[in-house]
Amino acid sequence: MHAPASQSATSQPSDLRANPVLWLVIALPLLAVVASFGSLAVAVTRGDRELPTTYHWEGNALDRDDAARAAATALGLHATLRVDAASQRCLVTLQGAAPPALRLDLTHPTDQAADRHLLLQRSGELYSAPCAGLSAAHWWLQLADPQGKWLLRARVDPSAAAPATAGAAGAATTPLSATLP
Repeated sequence: MHAPASQSATSQPSDLRANPVLWLVIALPLLAVVASFGSLAVAVTRGDRELPTTYHWEGNALDRDDAARAAATALGLHATLRVDAASQRCLVTLQGAAPPALRLDLTHPTDQAADRHLLLQRSGELYSAPCAGLSAAHWWLQLADPQGKWLLRARVDPSAAAPATAGAAGAATTPLSATLP
């Protein structure tokens, strides 16, 4: 009733080749070794370049931004932005200072071509410049005097019902409200 010895010896190698667990035990570590050599090749041929010797300038720019936002807080600035779709103009009302012009930067979160940099001229209590309506996105808005002594920032969503507010250095005393259509 037992199979001959020659028959069982030939069937044993076929059982090893058909065992999926054995292939996992062999293939997974082999795949990790091959992938590590691939990662090494990418790191050696396409590695990051060295930092420039003057990379510290970015920290200085951040310090200037913090100082400009603190200056807006100290001046007690408050601004309201309205984008008038009918006249295609950006209108800003500023309380707490009255420079002859304002610099308004509207930055789209994903489309650099949609960014706008406007110089708003003062006319009475209102600052204005030609400006088309904003597309539905979370725009970054920055309002500053032309010399860059102070600045206000806000994140604006034109599709939101309520205006967005933000202040210099997060202070509630210097909000920048955005009223959009």
